Amino acid sequence: MARRAASRVRAGAVGALRSEGSTQGRGGRTGGSGAEDARHVFDELLRRGRGASIYGLNCALADVARHSPAAAVSRYNRMARAGADEVTPNLCTYGILIGSCCCAGRLDLGFAALGNVIKKGFRVDAIAFTPLLKGLCADKRTSDAMDIVLRRMTQLGCIPNVFSYNILLKGLCDENRSQEALELLQMMPDDGGDCPPDVVSYTTVINGFFKEGDLDKAYGTYHEMLDRGILPNVVTYNSIIAALCKAQAMDKAMEVLTSMVKNGVMPNCRTYNSIVHGYCSSGQPKEAIGFLKKMHSDGVEPDVVTYNSLMDYLCKNGRCTEARKMFDSMTKRGLKPEITTYGTLLQGYATKGALVEMHGLLDLMVRNGIHPNHYVFSILICAYAKQGKVDQAMLVFSKMRQQGLNPDTVTYGTVIGILCKSGRVEDAMRYFEQMIDERLSPGNIVYNSLIHSLCIFDKWDKAKELILEMLDRGICLDTIFFNSIIDSHCKEGRVIESEKLFDLMVRIGVKPNIITYSTLIDGYCLAGKMDEATKLLASMVSVGMKPDCVTYNTLINGYCKISRMEDALVLFREMESSGVSPDIITYNIILQGLFQTRRTAAAKELYVGITESGTQLELSTYNIILHGLCKNNLTDEALRMFQNLCLTDLQLETRTFNIMIGALLKVGRNDEAKDLFAALSANGLVPDVRTYSLMAENLIEQGLLEELDDLFLSMEENGCTANSRMLNSIVRKLLQRGDITRAGTYLFMIDEKHFSLEASTASLFLDLLSGGKYQEYHRFLPEKYKSFIESLSC
Repeated sequence: MARRAASRVRAGAVGALRSEGSTQGRGGRTGGSGAEDARHVFDELLRRGRGASIYGLNCALADVARHSPAAAVSRYNRMARAGADEVTPNLCTYGILIGSCCCAGRLDLGFAALGNVIKKGFRVDAIAFTPLLKGLCADKRTSDAMDIVLRRMTQLGCIPNVFSYNILLKGLCDENRSQEALELLQMMPDDGGDCPPDVVSYTTVINGFFKEGDLDKAYGTYHEMLDRGILPNVVTYNSIIAALCKAQAMDKAMEVLTSMVKNGVMPNCRTYNSIVHGYCSSGQPKEAIGFLKKMHSDGVEPDVVTYNSLMDYLCKNGRCTEARKMFDSMTKRGLKPEITTYGTLLQGYATKGALVEMHGLLDLMVRNGIHPNHYVFSILICAYAKQGKVDQAMLVFSKMRQQGLNPDTVTYGTVIGILCKSGRVEDAMRYFEQMIDERLSPGNIVYNSLIHSLCIFDKWDKAKELILEMLDRGICLDTIFFNSIIDSHCKEGRVIESEKLFDLMVRIGVKPNIITYSTLIDGYCLAGKMDEATKLLASMVSVGMKPDCVTYNTLINGYCKISRMEDALVLFREMESSGVSPDIITYNIILQGLFQTRRTAAAKELYVGITESGTQLELSTYNIILHGLCKNNLTDEALRMFQNLCLTDLQLETRTFNIMIGALLKVGRNDEAKDLFAALSANGLVPDVRTYSLMAENLIEQGLLEELDDLFLSMEENGCTANSRMLNSIVRKLLQRGDITRAGTYLFMIDEKHFSLEASTASLFLDLLSGGKYQEYHRFLPEKYKSFIESLSC
């Protein structure tokens, strides 16, 4: 209220001062503008006492409130101390005072002022309550605000208006109470007052549901709004479209956009930005670029945000060249890139390893007057580190300081992590100490990196010292922290370090949980130390901790991998007797172990038992059984199971077909294998590189080399790219047939894709070209192989 009054009648305050004989203020200033001028006008009018009109004082007080609510409260107090003989505040004065108190964060004074109004017999209207309601909702006291609107205002004879309700609706939605807001919204028409909900009311509640992630309720409220004949405005539509795009519900977003245009509400830049971002995040760049063009044709100019969304998608998908073209197009249109724009493209170049382009863009950024921030420097540091150029990364870190930008916690964390990964633990510790000296608090990630690296490089004492230092600093070392480091060490095969961490953890009073035990048991299993793993299981039980399914699965899998099936089965039975129900992973491990050790009868018996127990089998289980049957020369049984699976509702995958195609080819049933290959598309599947490899190897064995070339061509056309393993296999098969000419064609492909020759391929290649055969096939080989063989010949 105070701010509206100030903007409306500020000139009236100056006019009132002049009409009362003052043509010059203190210090020789006449009215003027700004906080000092506003206070001067009020003080001058108040000094004149009865000679000043309350209108002029109110105008001046409103002007003071516009600049400083606290100063307005102070001026009102001076006005009140002057007494009724000098000047008497009216309802407008109190309105300005209430608004000022609320703006200054003093709701208590605002309510006191309202109490004064009521005591003096003034008739208050809904507007007087507006700043108080806003203040309560801002303080998360929406329930108190609701009590005022729904009960106290009516008791005072004041009818709430739609603005009063809209404040409550926003307060409820801000507190994630959108369902209550909807109930209040639906109550408004029946509340006895003349304040049905308006477009703002519905937009507020719709937006609240979207923020809470309840798309169905938001969409339902939108349709309720339409049913009541309340037309959404551009803000409503933008809220709905933005939320639907964020949820990647692009079909619904387009429906709303169509309704928006049909109802005569024209989309603006924000509307289009939401759609462009939605298409990008859902992996539909063609549609996103289409909307960029549509913006131009509809006369809506894209802004920096539009281009940022498109560039972000392109960079994250390795399409930096296209992103740069878009960047250049943007600047040609007169738009100035933000630091976020540069950061997006820099990150794209950094991820791709395009350091030259990255530095060129950085230079352009600086020339355009945008200085790198912490995020940009972190991108540069990580880009160098990714390519193993740690010294250059540290040079960038030093340059950052030279430019007056002090590293923050994130930058230090990045540098320390890089140094730790490159084995420069001493340097990492030095920067860690520097970080502490600069009073920056290292997080758990920094400590985790340091401790992990210290353990790797056998600096256990220093790692232990750092852990104890963390305790001295009051940093809470919990089980999660230790589990993370133990897990990293176990995956790297460093079980001894994991043991030490486990022991230290217990000594300093951090209690291991089931994840800690399971992680260490997994570490022992990976290292083949099954006896130690079993002892740890017993230790776990002795401290009163019950192993869960994951723990048992880990141990059983460990035994199966080293073909100790009897021990695995004993543990499997122990698991069941302990009341821990096996899950599908348990069954998969046991089945795979039984097939691997050629105990097919036991595997089939287990399969029957699983199905009879009513357990729903997953495709992964069937794949294991099919593969196991085929490996144990039971192809007919596998084929019958596969045919039965095709009749069920289970969605098969390409891997399932690959198992059967490989098995059929192995036993010479080539026509059946070709039929299965052709049946992939009928099942809504596409061949993968493994499928093509199986078919290609078989064609070579049959001498159908032209069909091989056709197959390879169709593979490329279908978007399936040959990997190193496939190309090496084809080359070996061709070399074994003595077809060095055709093998050379595939060697060129290996060379073009920057793949390496596998040892078995290289050995076979050299054997065939020895004994003077090299000159005959010289022209069919890539250049690098020519020089290599010539060097061997010498």
